[in-house]
Amino acid sequence: MIGERIRLAREFCGLTQQELADGAGISQPALSQIEVGQVREPVRQTMEAISDATGFPLSYFDLGPLPDLPEGNYRKLARGTVRASKQVRAQTRHIVEIVQRGERSLRLPPVRIAPVSELSGPDEIESLVVTVRDTLGVGERDPIPNVIRAVERSGVVVARLPGEVEAYDSFSAWPELGLGEGRPVIVLTGEHPGDRERFTVAHELGHLVLHSIRRGIEHDQAEKEANQFAGALLLAPQAATEAMQPPVTLRVLMNVKATFGISMQAAAKRALSLNLISLSQGQSLFRQLSQRGWKVDEPVSVDREQPVLLPKIIDALTGTGSELQRAQRAYTPVFAFHALTSAALDLRCS
Repeated sequence: MIGERIRLAREFCGLTQQELADGAGISQPALSQIEVGQVREPVRQTMEAISDATGFPLSYFDLGPLPDLPEGNYRKLARGTVRASKQVRAQTRHIVEIVQRGERSLRLPPVRIAPVSELSGPDEIESLVVTVRDTLGVGERDPIPNVIRAVERSGVVVARLPGEVEAYDSFSAWPELGLGEGRPVIVLTGEHPGDRERFTVAHELGHLVLHSIRRGIEHDQAEKEANQFAGALLLAPQAATEAMQPPVTLRVLMNVKATFGISMQAAAKRALSLNLISLSQGQSLFRQLSQRGWKVDEPVSVDREQPVLLPKIIDALTGTGSELQRAQRAYTPVFAFHALTSAALDLRCS
């Protein structure tokens, strides 16, 4: 169990075994033996060195078995590395443990979304989103003022990971689904525009609903379904039809972005999927966006949203005192504690 926690702390910080061994002043083979359980009770001096190198308090390594975390879904670029994937999973797993600790003593919002076991096709995604929007307390054609808060009120934990993870936007998973205690989690990485993050949260919510139970779905198909879900959640069909009356121009897309908090590119794709514009019209719009440099940096600013539920859980669990004292009560490195409670970013383990 200690070895498992040392490995999580190492991966949490994005370190290789050699890097942690160097930081702790021990050999890589010795660290490997500890991680795989061949050394069950490392000497205190070694544990103190590992604690110093990772920032995790000594008490963290004695907490027992880690919570399970299913495979989940990443939103990442093709260049995303195995090392980065492990870091995202380790940080998410730590967040899940904090949340599960909170479940035992706090009254958290009930989970009100439900995964589907079957899907007949794209039309059913549109119908599902109508139900999900109702669950989130959003009108049939209304904009969603704050996507993160709406998702949190439905019982999903949303968090910002403590640091930039190159080529990764997000990750989602539903631990202990079917055991009566499962609470889904969505994590975001790095600094991205508000409209991109709103779509990312909606995209990950789509994965939770569409792909937590359904098996055997190819990655590209799952991404396509989650993108459709996100577009429908942010811009319902009737709202899209009313907002994008022909001719659909860049000015129309700018107005849609300002009203619904969805990027111009996503709005244009939504118009295409609903047959509000033709393929040639869509190609023309994307060409214009590219010519103006707007595929990289769009006009119209959308505010970034901040998670509220996880910081409240951490505040309730850690009480008052200095940041160091509260971080130790959360069994969390100070740099990560700061990020999880304030959305600030620090890129290094202490």
